[in-house]
Amino acid sequence: MSTLRKLCVLAIFISLSITSSCSKKILPTSEVNFLSGNDGTITMRAIGNGANQLEASSEAEKNAINVLFFRGLPESEQKIALIGTNESEEIEKHKQYFEKFYAQKRYKTFIMSSIPVSDFAKQNGGIKSLTLDIKVNLVALRKDLEQNNIIRKFGF
Repeated sequence: MSTLRKLCVLAIFISLSITSSCSKKILPTSEVNFLSGNDGTITMRAIGNGANQLEASSEAEKNAINVLFFRGLPESEQKIALIGTNESEEIEKHKQYFEKFYAQKRYKTFIMSSIPVSDFAKQNGGIKSLTLDIKVNLVALRKDLEQNNIIRKFGF
């Protein structure tokens, strides 16, 4: 084998080993569905994963809020995203608000009810999850976003 050929094989081997050793980034999925809505409230069914029931419940609530913020829910009063569809850009632009909103659990003040509809159990893949029906005060949430200059009064 020539030296050039050996170097090519070595380079391919190194690049393959580097590529396979990099961890894959697992993106969170928001498993949220619209159930009902009236008079400024919206009820959604959301799934949360976690090591314990409290963690899974909290993740389901955050997933529901994030869908309202960055995606919207078809067939509901909130068909379009409250804030915008570029989630990472919006979070970076309003970093202080979102840190306070999630770290200090301010999002819970907009949740009117959070009712488990499934047992906390392992699902496919061995991940423990919990399904909740979550009712959110959409009017208060929108008002809070307006007061903190995240959105303008009639949209984003």
